[in-house]
Amino acid sequence: MRFYQLAFRYLYRKKSKALILLMVLLFINSMILGSYMILRATEDSRSTMQEKMGTKVVLEVKGDNQMITEDEVKAIREMEGVIYVNRLTSGAAYPVDFNPVTSSDSEEENNWKVTLLSYDDLERDSAFSDLRYRLMKGNLITEGSEKGAVVNFRLVEANGLEIGDEIKVGTESGRVTGVKIIGVFVAGSERKQMDTLPAVNRIENQIFLDNESYAALSNHEGYRKIAVYTRQPDQVDALVQELQDFLGNRTESTTADVLYRQLEAPLNRIVRVMRLMLIFTLTAGATVTSLLLCMWMRSRKREIAVFISMGKQKADIFMQLFLETAAVFCLSVFGACVLGSGMAGILEKLLMEENTAVLLSVSLQAGDMAAMVCAGGCIAVIAVCISLLPILRANPKDILSKMEG
Repeated sequence: MRFYQLAFRYLYRKKSKALILLMVLLFINSMILGSYMILRATEDSRSTMQEKMGTKVVLEVKGDNQMITEDEVKAIREMEGVIYVNRLTSGAAYPVDFNPVTSSDSEEENNWKVTLLSYDDLERDSAFSDLRYRLMKGNLITEGSEKGAVVNFRLVEANGLEIGDEIKVGTESGRVTGVKIIGVFVAGSERKQMDTLPAVNRIENQIFLDNESYAALSNHEGYRKIAVYTRQPDQVDALVQELQDFLGNRTESTTADVLYRQLEAPLNRIVRVMRLMLIFTLTAGATVTSLLLCMWMRSRKREIAVFISMGKQKADIFMQLFLETAAVFCLSVFGACVLGSGMAGILEKLLMEENTAVLLSVSLQAGDMAAMVCAGGCIAVIAVCISLLPILRANPKDILSKMEG
């Protein structure tokens, strides 16, 4: 009879032993699978945080004659780890076909000017991103949006303007450009300003432009400030050094990765706990499975000795016993996958209750199952080898004589 036939016949005869081994392996594989699911979920969450958290280095020039040029911005975009550069600059301009909002009766130039603030993306690095200003209607200036201006609602009301209208602003040199209103915002503190405040410093007269429109009005000397976003928050210090080496001492740099570091800390704790649990599971699994198989092999010494004395190859005996364990192991893998799909939601709820600031998406994936099969299979092979080694090394006559005694 072939070794695989003997293996399945033995499992059929010893159903209770096979069931005990199945339960042990099912528990071990479920623990391994759960650990890998959580570890993979934390790594996915870390990667998502790195891409979306907005970790950045803000560079601001120290003087008006040290602006960051467009060529320098292009070079920074090419640096390793940089995913986005938001260019920011500002200046004062004269309204051409509308009047600024003011409560002051001053005749100074600043009481006839408006402030232009240019951005690539108002959803980052602006009063809108930190919720000081709120869009009432229309759209903000973003990378893929329509170019134009976002103005205050009081400026719109005072001049009878609406979204879609064009306003013109000019400089002292006589350069004039027109921009279309694409959005209207409110700050909430417009009425709290002092009446003596000149028009150029009032919130109502802040006009947000895209950088292309601002460049058409100015000589395009460069940018006062840029925000450099990175996909590698853990390498932000290296990026700061690289930017300082590139721009010299013309700029002052600040980093904004506090939120990522705050959210990374609980992730690191979860990873440490799950790695410790995985190591404990693998060690305990190998130990318990080996002890269980060793106990059963003691009761099979005579059977194995008879097989050897009949001329059966030790390789066939090993394959039979390995196939017995492998068959039970495969059943445990199937059961662990079924349990794992159900455990995913439970594990996610448990982890989110402990740390609601970090979003973990725990789910069963092919990589988790492959890792479980690899780790669990190694445990099964080690356990079979440990349990069989003393018997296969012993002399069959010695085993039979001991059984007779």
